[in-house]
Amino acid sequence: MKTLVLITSQFPFGKGESFIVSEFAILSKSFDKILIIAQNVSGERTRNTSGNVTIYRYNPSTSFLGFLYLPLLFLTNDRTIYNLFQEETGFRRIAGNYLTIKNLLNLFKKIVKAVQLRDFLSKKLMKEGINESIVFYSYWLKTGAHAISMLKYKDSIKIARAHGSDIYEEKTQSGYLPLLRFSALNLNAIFFVSKHGKEYFEEKIKMGSPHFSVSCLGVTKPDIEITKTNLSDKFVVVSCSNMVPLKRIDLIINALVIVKSEKEIEWLHFGDGILKNELEEIALNNLKSSDGKTYRFMGYYPNEELLKYYNNNKVDLFINTSSTEGVPVSIMEAQSYGIPVIATDTGGVKELVKEGTGSLLPVNFNPDDLAKLIEHYSKLTKEESEVIRANAMRNWNSNFNAVSNYKDFIMRVNSILASGK
Repeated sequence: MKTLVLITSQFPFGKGESFIVSEFAILSKSFDKILIIAQNVSGERTRNTSGNVTIYRYNPSTSFLGFLYLPLLFLTNDRTIYNLFQEETGFRRIAGNYLTIKNLLNLFKKIVKAVQLRDFLSKKLMKEGINESIVFYSYWLKTGAHAISMLKYKDSIKIARAHGSDIYEEKTQSGYLPLLRFSALNLNAIFFVSKHGKEYFEEKIKMGSPHFSVSCLGVTKPDIEITKTNLSDKFVVVSCSNMVPLKRIDLIINALVIVKSEKEIEWLHFGDGILKNELEEIALNNLKSSDGKTYRFMGYYPNEELLKYYNNNKVDLFINTSSTEGVPVSIMEAQSYGIPVIATDTGGVKELVKEGTGSLLPVNFNPDDLAKLIEHYSKLTKEESEVIRANAMRNWNSNFNAVSNYKDFIMRVNSILASGK
């Protein structure tokens, strides 16, 4: 019996990681049994999981009882904790990246978290009576990857995906991501969602490996006939992201303020978050319908509903102004419906927004740069627009189609499992 142990941050709970849905639909057909370890302990179940699936919720925060057991954890894992600490600090020292006291404390904390999760996984596998032929799969190159790196089971492999927030160290709040090299040395494979991410990672940990490869994410376009019921004469601009600082949604508002267009422009933002009230106030104070601009904050949209919206409504342009990204699934979704994209050239975005499908902006652009691009797309003829739309849809189908990408991913995972390497 072949078992998948999938470690996620949210899936199948909460609003995050909606992009796992397409991948899981294919994963679930390839294993006899699946255990999902979700590090979400309070969110509601929002996604269906079919097949022989057991879900465990794992609290990454140490409970009061957990604190009482910490001395025993240290006593029984003193050599493991010491070796991991020495290995990481030694590598950083040789690489010329000396760790601050704050980073050393962060490293120690992450080692403890990884050991705790490793023990949790071992207990659940024992409970399930599973001790061989396991694919351990951490969806992020974070604590889950560090934890499975320490596990050893007969005829089993350990793999992880690497996105953006889990590898682009300089773009994190602390400027430090612990145990990257340790995971690289102990996992059977790391699948990077972009070529840029793979190259960055290899430079960061000072090594390459045949176990590193690029495996793009993908989105599934519903198999329904495109029926545009809302064919407004407005030039419709869409953005889709959490309302958090790094998405810099305020820059879209600032650009729209100075856009000059003969067409009425309508901006729709899909997503929710901590900056919702602040952004609504900025839009209220700056975007006036009398200037030919209207806007709507659409709130949180389930993935399926968003795709239905793209299917049934005219959308002329998609904008992403993030300061940092891996490879945004939101852009893949837009391209699958032939929507031209303007996005910042960060992470692996340039692998998505290629020539003829949209435009790239430097990360530190000013609103005037974005405004000029919006004006440019609003002035395109129908024929010019159709060419870009066809290019965008072709790019999605060739490179980011979930069905083909995830079937290829499963084939590669099965090959690694069969070879035991």
